[in-house]
Amino acid sequence: MKELAMKHHARSLLAFVGLASLAACGVDRPSGALEAASANAIWDDPALRAEAVRLAPPLFARHCASCHGADLKGTPGAHVPDLTDDRWLFGGEDIDTFNMKASDVEQTILHGIRAPDPKTRNWPTMPARGVGQSLEPDEIAAVTEYVLKLSGQPFDAKQIPLGKETFEVEGGCYDCHTLQGWGDPATGAADLTRPRTWLFGRDRASVAQTVREGRVNSSPAFAGRISATDAKILSAYVLSRAKTLHYN
Repeated sequence: MKELAMKHHARSLLAFVGLASLAACGVDRPSGALEAASANAIWDDPALRAEAVRLAPPLFARHCASCHGADLKGTPGAHVPDLTDDRWLFGGEDIDTFNMKASDVEQTILHGIRAPDPKTRNWPTMPARGVGQSLEPDEIAAVTEYVLKLSGQPFDAKQIPLGKETFEVEGGCYDCHTLQGWGDPATGAADLTRPRTWLFGRDRASVAQTVREGRVNSSPAFAGRISATDAKILSAYVLSRAKTLHYN
C-alpha cells in the first residue's frame, strides 16, 4: 500500500509540474478586448492590432501556410497568391477609398472563394476561349501576343493588330481585364500589366493555355473550422504583411 501511495503521489506531482510548466510557458490567449472587438476595430486599434499580429503566426502555420507558405509569398506551382505583394486579386467593399479592410479578409477566410459555402465569394472564372469555337486558333495566338505586350514581355509585333482586335472585340477580354489590361478586383480578373502577380504562369505557352482552356481558382472556407476570434487575428496579420491596402 505504501508503494502504491508513493506511485500515486509521484504521478500527481508529475502532472502538477507539467501543468505548471505549461502555465509558465504560456499558451498565449487573446485578451477579452480582442475577442469582443470586430475585425475592423482590431485593425484600427494599435494595441489590439499588435496583439493580433503577435498571436497570429501559429494560427497561420496551422491553417494557411500549407498553401500560402510560412512567408506568405504563395506557391506559384500551386497557383496560390503572394499575400505580401502590392496586388489584391479580389477587392473589398470600400469603393470610396478602394482600401482593403480587415473585414474583407475575414470574409474570405471564413467563407472562401468559390467554396461550398453559402456566403462564399462566388466570382466569375476565366472562360475557355478555345472551346466551342469561341475563338479561332489564329485569334488565340494573336491575343496571346497582345497580352504579352500589355505585360511588358517580348511579343510578336506582326500579331498585335489581330490580337488587339480580338482582345477588344471578338474575345471580349476587355470586359473583365479593362481596355488597359488593369484587371478588375471586383471580379478577380488579373492585372495583365503586372505579370509577377499572375498565378498560372507568364510565359507564352502558359498565356495561350489560359486563353484556350480557361482558369479557375478557389480558397477554402474556414467557418466552423476555426473560431471567430482566430479569423479576426488572421485578418489583421494578413493586412499587416501586405505592401499596400489599396486594391484598385
